[in-house]
Amino acid sequence: MKRVVFPVLLFASAAATAQAQDPQEGAKWATNVCGECHAIARSQPRSPNGRAPTFVELANTPGMTTAALTVALTTPHAGMPMFVLTSEQRQDIIAYILSLKVNR
Repeated sequence: MKRVVFPVLLFASAAATAQAQDPQEGAKWATNVCGECHAIARSQPRSPNGRAPTFVELANTPGMTTAALTVALTTPHAGMPMFVLTSEQRQDIIAYILSLKVNR
């Protein structure tokens, strides 16, 4: 029985996560939450805060993944304030950032 339950739970969890990812909503959240420091749109060549990478730069950083962005958005690090985001908001922002990747 355990062999059947675990894969089903894993699949259900992955499906719920996939449904929550909305890059368009992520763009809206990013504009409101991140836009003060980061260039959010593809058309913005530089971030308002010169030390903050653009979202295009983030998306195209080698090795940038959902997991890496999740860590970046959930752990404190120098120069970036900690935001309180729901899991869905965070997933949407991550989906938006990754949608900016040049060669997907």
